[in-house]
Amino acid sequence: MKKLVYRDLRGNNPNKHEVSMEEISAWPNLDTGVINEAKVSRKKIYKCFIREKYISEDVRELRNWICDKKSEGCRKNCHVLRHIDTRTGENKVICKVLGEFFVIHSNTAYRIVYINEIRIQIDE
Repeated sequence: MKKLVYRDLRGNNPNKHEVSMEEISAWPNLDTGVINEAKVSRKKIYKCFIREKYISEDVRELRNWICDKKSEGCRKNCHVLRHIDTRTGENKVICKVLGEFFVIHSNTAYRIVYINEIRIQIDE
């Protein structure tokens, strides 16, 4: 059995955008065929933020701006965290990837920061 929840959040700030998808699964026991009480929940979250923008009519200036920002250091990080609560039996793994990329649209260059996150939780 699967339950899928999809959310697309856009608040008052047009520079922020969040998309999240949650899937809750319960699998049958292979021996008995009965659905297991343990549930696996997976939540995938994608967030992106427009950090900066630069407007210019000259394409070279846009590329120079991007090169300057890249020389400051593009961040790409990956974090994995595991949490086990012995009192409640909750077992959770969280993986986050953080980074940034650049987009040129017409005469504007954008610096966009993103966060991709997946949370896996097993309830006994």
